[in-house]
Amino acid sequence: MMSSAPWQLGASLYTPATRPDLVALGSGKISGLSSLIYCTEDAVREADVPLALDNLRAALPQLPLTGSPLRFIRARNPDVLAQLLTLNLSAITGFVLPKIHDGNLAEYMRVLERSGQDHLKVMPTLETREALSETRMTLLRDLIFMEGWPGRVLSLRVGGNDLMHALGVRRVPGRTLYEGPLERVMGMLVGVFKPYGLSLSSPVYEVYSDPGTLAREVAQDLEYGLCGKTIIHPAQLGTVLEGYRVPEPELLEARAILAPDAPAVFSMHGRMCEPATHSRWAQDVLARAELYGVRRVTENEALNF
Repeated sequence: MMSSAPWQLGASLYTPATRPDLVALGSGKISGLSSLIYCTEDAVREADVPLALDNLRAALPQLPLTGSPLRFIRARNPDVLAQLLTLNLSAITGFVLPKIHDGNLAEYMRVLERSGQDHLKVMPTLETREALSETRMTLLRDLIFMEGWPGRVLSLRVGGNDLMHALGVRRVPGRTLYEGPLERVMGMLVGVFKPYGLSLSSPVYEVYSDPGTLAREVAQDLEYGLCGKTIIHPAQLGTVLEGYRVPEPELLEARAILAPDAPAVFSMHGRMCEPATHSRWAQDVLARAELYGVRRVTENEALNF
């Protein structure tokens, strides 16, 4: 996959694998959907797992091999992953691995390695109490590199609701992820993984009737360097995609920063640009612009000094 692959996740919609319309959802039923995750874990009761696997067995061969959305399967546990690996996965990009920490990732990865399907990516989900510990997350990061798995890890997903559950609290409507008890956790996870080239995606905002707060949260996701936003309802899709569009001044700055003849330091749109420190940001901006487009800013949005 291309280097901007994590940005291709865009808005990721989870759907229970027990639904009857898996083929339609994976074939563009929801216009503009970036990525789709067929879930065999929390969204499916234990007794219904065989039904979910039969449903996938029937649906997967009918999916188109190209086009949107990207398709993933959330494996309930390593045993279910082994069963999934026997299916026709030609149209699947990879797997979402639930409740991952340094003590259980290897079990999933060994199952995947034994299958010989080296093209399949993984997205480990950080959603247990271990994800609240910088020490445990550092151990997980080091394990990924020690075992040579960075190329298999498309992105690390953050499970916000599960982390809230670990704390015994629930999200307050109208407040973003960064305005509540997970603010410190999000900053810690960014610091542990992002400097080492591992991408993080952002949890869902489950109040799907509140696009205003979702829009603010997407803007804060970008400020923290997260790419990919979990959604639980198609009504949230437009808000996320609009948030990922790049303001035109940022695109112009990014191009100037990455220009081969760029000065070491220069001024643009009222702020300092320094290629030595802003190049990674600029590369992300270009990737977003290519995938999600550009928006013009109004005069009162622009920086003025």
